[in-house]
Amino acid sequence: MLATALVLLWTIALAPPARATEEPDAIRALAHALEQAVARADAALAEQEPQVAESALRDALLEGWLLLGELGATEGRLEAARAAFERAGRATFVDDRAVRAMARHELREGRAGEAVGRLRRHLSRRPGDVEGRLLLARALIVEGEPEEALQELEESLAASPGELEVLFSLATGYLQVGRVADAERLFERLARERPAPQTWVLIGRTWRDFGETERARAALGKALQLDPATRRARYYLGTVELTSEGRSHLDAAIAHFREELRVSPDDPVTSLYLGMSLVEQRSFLEAEAPLRAALDAPVSALEAHHHLGRALLGLDRPAEAVTALERALQLLAAKPAAATEVQRHRSRQLSSAHYQLALALRRLGDEARAATHFAEAERFSNQLTRDVREDLGAYLRESAEQDEPTSMLPLADASPVAALPAEARQRLSARVRAQLALAHLNLGVLHARAERFAQAIEPLELAVELDAALPRAHYSLGVALFNAHRFEPAAAALEVALERQPDDESARRMLALASLNAERYGRAAELLARDPRRAADPSLQYAYGLALARGERAEEAEAVFETLLRDHAQWPELHVVLGQALAEQGDYDAAIASLERALAARPGVAEAHATLASIHLRRGRLEEAEASLRAELAAHPRDLRARYQLATVLELQDRVVEAEAEVREVLARRPGHGEARYLLGKLLLRRDDLDGAVGQLEVAAELLPDDPSVHNQLGLAYQKLGRVDEAREQFARFRELKREQP
Repeated sequence: MLATALVLLWTIALAPPARATEEPDAIRALAHALEQAVARADAALAEQEPQVAESALRDALLEGWLLLGELGATEGRLEAARAAFERAGRATFVDDRAVRAMARHELREGRAGEAVGRLRRHLSRRPGDVEGRLLLARALIVEGEPEEALQELEESLAASPGELEVLFSLATGYLQVGRVADAERLFERLARERPAPQTWVLIGRTWRDFGETERARAALGKALQLDPATRRARYYLGTVELTSEGRSHLDAAIAHFREELRVSPDDPVTSLYLGMSLVEQRSFLEAEAPLRAALDAPVSALEAHHHLGRALLGLDRPAEAVTALERALQLLAAKPAAATEVQRHRSRQLSSAHYQLALALRRLGDEARAATHFAEAERFSNQLTRDVREDLGAYLRESAEQDEPTSMLPLADASPVAALPAEARQRLSARVRAQLALAHLNLGVLHARAERFAQAIEPLELAVELDAALPRAHYSLGVALFNAHRFEPAAAALEVALERQPDDESARRMLALASLNAERYGRAAELLARDPRRAADPSLQYAYGLALARGERAEEAEAVFETLLRDHAQWPELHVVLGQALAEQGDYDAAIASLERALAARPGVAEAHATLASIHLRRGRLEEAEASLRAELAAHPRDLRARYQLATVLELQDRVVEAEAEVREVLARRPGHGEARYLLGKLLLRRDDLDGAVGQLEVAAELLPDDPSVHNQLGLAYQKLGRVDEAREQFARFRELKREQP
């Protein structure tokens, strides 16, 4: 193996920091923690403090993958979200936030049982994680274990009596099981601990969510007594009225929403509710202004367009209504599945929007398009008209608006990512991926510089996955793979690096050596033939000669080695190659003399003992072959070729168990080794593990489709299992391949 014969030093450069780009405040705020961590890493690298830099890079990876996970979850890409949260968990040694993020994601996916298990394991290590305990209680409630959730919350409150979030969650837990008096007692305690109007707003909203309308009115009234300008108090009072029956309640709701807009004139959700209520009151002209005010906000745009379409239709402006309703359907189609918490509500929205659009098109005389939308409306629901209470009540109960569910961790469960419009999410995703790619690249380079090549591979692979165009990423990955003795993937990565930078001599040279070790001799010779340093560098000249020799270009190789032997007669590697060439020609005595000369110059020189083993094997001297191979592996334990040869020799000696142990080690490091799969299948067949043998031989047949021995052994395995037809096919293939051989 050439990698052990040459001493090569390759420099991998750290990536420069990314330039900050101007983005809206919301995007900058979300990316702030990530970019601060990247900046700390850059500063530490500049000060030559690799340990500090690594710590900061791991912080950056945590922040970045958590953000990508939230983006994936918000957009309904659940598998991508799960992968991101898992990577966040591997980024740092303290993974509290990552565990909680994954548990929340499992709850979103409807896998509460997995969330419970994950959180229990986490809390056994981190019992002081209050937020984790609250999340566990939430998961238990979803799993239908409210009493166990209450016990968890009661224990948490006893341990941390000052944690108001625990107190509030316990109160909502009591409401889950109908213990209203206990909940009321805790709400009163919360109000004493935090005597602010917003506390009563929170309590009032919670009473509303659990159907306690009178208690909700009383709590929201207390908030307004403390401060008549309290935000959201009148908004929630309005929503309380919408859950009640009767026209007077609709009038009261409208009045509350108007008052709320005096306090918060730019609140799109209150404008939406006011507009919706006015549409249901058939005050279409008054509804138009608040609905238009809600059109641009992500949390209200869909329903605002929908109800504006209804209002415009009521005002006999069908052309404008068509525009608004078509936009509503576009927004609904783009709405992620994960953001639609109740699919029944989504069907109701689709049914109503299609129906209203059909009415508007009919008024415009477009019967063909109207018929299409009538059919779509019927497909989503047989009930196309609903009364006021059902429409607004359903929206209040079922839509995924900006309110967080009070029954489950209301104080710490909203993702700010969800409030971003789609275009802003795309820009945030691009910004995060760029920063993550740089962080992974620099972390991988730090590992490689410290000669932790195996550890460097994963972060470098992720850097390439995140940003395939990142300069030097493929090259750095190739270097790490090469030094970890994974030559085939190293060559693949370096091919990309050279394609990106055709004039990069270091990438070309490294690719040549990776190709040589991956037994791609033609490619190695092609690259080394044009290497400007080859004539002056004996190690490169040696590699070139080796590529020529193993690529069956013997005459050219001989000329290269004659020159090397003339100038470097004592170089052990040259005598190994000369011994290999003599052995191929059948001159075993001269080959052995050359190999012994190499070993005398350097006892551990690569491939000398392995070549001696090949000669012993050809002469039928199995014990000497075994001894030589064990000597090769003592000096070079990662040499898979020698280990595979040892397994073959042991099998020839009928030492099946020992041979199996060696070949399994080969496959553990190189699963695509076809010959090793064949040998393992053959060994398993010898000890009547028929299912195991078939599994290995079927893989070997895929990897070595033109090897007759593989098909013969697979046929024997099928025959022993009674799979006669399949055995017959394999034997026929064996005979066909044998006829084709010279």
